[in-house]
Amino acid sequence: MRRRSIAILAALAMALTIGPTASAEPAADASAVQRGEYNSYVVIMEAEPLVVTEGPDRLNTTQAKNRGQQLKASHTQAMRDAGVAPTKIVNTYTTALNGFSALINYQQAVELAADKNVAMVLPDELVQANTDESGDFLGLSGTSSAYELGVTGKGVTVGIIDTGIWPEHPSFADNGLPAPVGINGPIPCEFGNTGTVPGHNNPNDVAFTCQDKLVGARQMLASYRAIIGATADEFDSARDDSGHGSHTASTAAGNAGVQAMVYGSPVGDGTISGIAPSAHIIAYKGLGNQGGFTSDLAAAINQAVADGVDVINYSIGGGGGTLSADDIAFLSANAAGVFVAASVGNSGPGAQTIGSPGDNPWLIGVAASTQERFLAGTIELGNGATYEGASITDPTPGTGMFPLVDAAALGNPLCQSTIGFPAGSVTGKVVLCLRGVNARVDKSLAVTNGGGVGTIHYEASDQGNLFTDTHWGPTVHIDNSPGLAIKAYIAANPGTATAKIRDTRAISTWPIAPSITEFSSQGPANWPDILKPDITAPGLQILAAGSPFPDAGSVPGQLFQAIAGTSMSSPHVAGLLALLKQANPGWSPSAAKSALMTTAYQDVLDNDRVAPADPFDMGSGHANPGRPNDKGSAFQPGLVYDAGTNDYLAWICGARPANISAATCAALAAEGYSLDPSDLNLASLAVADLAGSQTVTRTVTSVAKENGWRTYNVSVEAPDGYSVTVTPSTIRLKKGQSATFQVQIVNNSAPIGAWRFGSYTWTEADGNYSARSPIAVRGSQFSAVTQVNETGVSGTGSVNVFFGYTGDYDARAFGLVAAAVTDSTVDQDPTNGTFSPAEVGNGVTAHPINVNNAQQLRIRIPPDAVSDGDVVDLDLFLYNPANAQVATSGSGGTDETIVINNPTNGVWTLYVQGWAVTQVDEPYRLYTWQIPASPPDVGSLVITSEPADATLGVVGTIEYSWTGATAGQWHFGAIQHFTGATNMGRTLVEIDNR
Repeated sequence: MRRRSIAILAALAMALTIGPTASAEPAADASAVQRGEYNSYVVIMEAEPLVVTEGPDRLNTTQAKNRGQQLKASHTQAMRDAGVAPTKIVNTYTTALNGFSALINYQQAVELAADKNVAMVLPDELVQANTDESGDFLGLSGTSSAYELGVTGKGVTVGIIDTGIWPEHPSFADNGLPAPVGINGPIPCEFGNTGTVPGHNNPNDVAFTCQDKLVGARQMLASYRAIIGATADEFDSARDDSGHGSHTASTAAGNAGVQAMVYGSPVGDGTISGIAPSAHIIAYKGLGNQGGFTSDLAAAINQAVADGVDVINYSIGGGGGTLSADDIAFLSANAAGVFVAASVGNSGPGAQTIGSPGDNPWLIGVAASTQERFLAGTIELGNGATYEGASITDPTPGTGMFPLVDAAALGNPLCQSTIGFPAGSVTGKVVLCLRGVNARVDKSLAVTNGGGVGTIHYEASDQGNLFTDTHWGPTVHIDNSPGLAIKAYIAANPGTATAKIRDTRAISTWPIAPSITEFSSQGPANWPDILKPDITAPGLQILAAGSPFPDAGSVPGQLFQAIAGTSMSSPHVAGLLALLKQANPGWSPSAAKSALMTTAYQDVLDNDRVAPADPFDMGSGHANPGRPNDKGSAFQPGLVYDAGTNDYLAWICGARPANISAATCAALAAEGYSLDPSDLNLASLAVADLAGSQTVTRTVTSVAKENGWRTYNVSVEAPDGYSVTVTPSTIRLKKGQSATFQVQIVNNSAPIGAWRFGSYTWTEADGNYSARSPIAVRGSQFSAVTQVNETGVSGTGSVNVFFGYTGDYDARAFGLVAAAVTDSTVDQDPTNGTFSPAEVGNGVTAHPINVNNAQQLRIRIPPDAVSDGDVVDLDLFLYNPANAQVATSGSGGTDETIVINNPTNGVWTLYVQGWAVTQVDEPYRLYTWQIPASPPDVGSLVITSEPADATLGVVGTIEYSWTGATAGQWHFGAIQHFTGATNMGRTLVEIDNR
């Protein structure tokens, strides 16, 4: 692919900005900074970081260290120039980023953004954390396998950014590995109350000396400690508070042959192994009990690159479609050659639920699926019926029969510990509990607190997942059908029903594997014209390390746990990346990502366990590394789709133009980079709005082991209703050579607005190599931006429209409307794990909204609508006039939006829940808009010019103007696109004059 000089790359690599660039120092502009809610901001400087100027292999030189000091001095100077004390700086970045984070207020952030040496200022965000048989399931063991051939991650260092690590765990013991190579050490080993919180001393946090397996461990919580602090149970060091970080670390790179014990007994054959068991580990604790700030996480990424890690696992995420400090840091990590795996989130199975940073194209976003190995327990009823479910708990108090009761008959069907049971009602009994609302472990806690001897936990449907949490007592998790059968047995035998729990921790087989887990977040992507997730890997019942001092509510004293999440699938892929790094040390991160994607298999079921999974469920398919010496394996894929920093910047120009300077995009376009997001050189292809036809460009590079010519022919499985033509259809390459081709997609009969899937595959003529790329395409009659953002009492603007048909076209303007603003308060909800309209006045505030003739109802509580400096998390629940819940917004922190298109007339009710507030009567400001369904007699938003008609393949331009957008207010309007009487879609016009 195209290569350019480092000088040009350096000029463009960190040109990201959130506002227009200027040649002279501008006045402070509040529109250039989004207001945050924590009085903490991340400042990115214009000058390039060390990975750009020095290169990733020279970070430990005297020259690099001297320049790093110069960058730090520029940070201090920027603060002084803005009139802010440099002591407000919390984190400093010089390697993957050039910048810093600081505890400053909004106005100070605005002043910093006006500095000509500052590229962007971002609000700090609070985000959250999102193997025994896995190696066998992935084909890494056996004859001529990766492990047998010594491809075990030797010489590779994996950085784990998470909740810390439990250093004494046997998965991280020094097992004779040689000293790591390429590490810019020595790396600190921060255990034993090494933090900075005054007076904090957890007696369980003992000192530890790192070694050649666990090379180092850093606590990266400077912002978190300054804003939130540390509770008494937390470790103010790199020691793991929850077990999450230890679990991900041992899954990716834990030692082989570690005996796994739960409740004092082995699980299965008793041994576990990480995917890359010979890799080194450096742990970066970037999450505290309440999550982690992007400023700290960016510092962890920056430090990991500076330390010289080869791979990063990042089982962390926030809301999708954002560009935060960690996203940008990962772009620089990619430029530095660091392979990155990230979880896509646990918000499935709904559509478009992919979280950040797993939604970024410069890293590999991992979905979660099941594996065949099933950790089982058996329920035996008094009538002789038996049911198998998931269990990893101790079968104590024995195998005798005990009375069996239904929690629903006791007024607590969900077995909530906050409700409990009538005294004596579950003593000495096995209790049947319905899954939902409260945590699964909380159900067994409720039973144990009531004196129960066992818990049967049943699903609300037969499409859910069966989890192996470490419960407070003997517990088996079963499907809905057996749960209902047990429920019927209890009802038919009042007072005499019995049951026993036996054979827990048994190794059984899950026949529906692999299948996508119900919780795994799904596409389409939040960013335009990329396909996410990228791949899927095991993420359910993953047996790995834990912490004996987990968070409150969890069972203490266990060093192993079998938990679930995309947090668990991501380190599987991080481990695979470590194996690929060992086998192919010269590959770029994009090449490694491509190798895993093009060799994945597609025999995967959806979460309903019946339908085949599609690319929005599994990406390219299930990770299938194969054997290192086999042609066509991920170790020898034949062809790869490579991409560099400038390719990603060009993609940002088209996908997120507000996040990059126009000058950078113009320079990229002049150098021949396509700014069409669909042209980003990925091993997948997505077109979100195909108006008639579109031609997409891709480039493949040969990484075949042979020196001679290889000929590849393309085959296509076109999406239903489309034709797909690849030109040329045959390419011929030697090792190291590249070929560019075009993929033309034409909508022949596919319905508008529906996604359709297909693929194209390059197969080597001798059958040695095969590289498959999935296709996702959605047809549209037209394509136009969904929203434009303006300011000013009056003004003009324009929108381009791409037509996918020939015929009538009409643009119509609606609004503007100013926001209805409501100032209110809410208290802390004492049961913030649950919500009910009955809680109004006790942590919930209700707002009636009388909807009348609206095409769209918009509801917003932005970060600046809560008290500055407070750590506040409000959640929204919207009920329609029929009193049915129809929408929620529950992002971490307070940044809440609900949009309802074509709402019915009547009184809707919005409930604001105080999920985490810091004072009584916590104030907030609520904004609502009702964009009218019909234009007013005299609208303040007016179409001044539009195409007379639509012509297939022709781009038309709409020009509009507005007046009367009151200063100090927030307005919305809409431009609707019609063909005849058919409304094809809308472009929102936002005018924010606050």
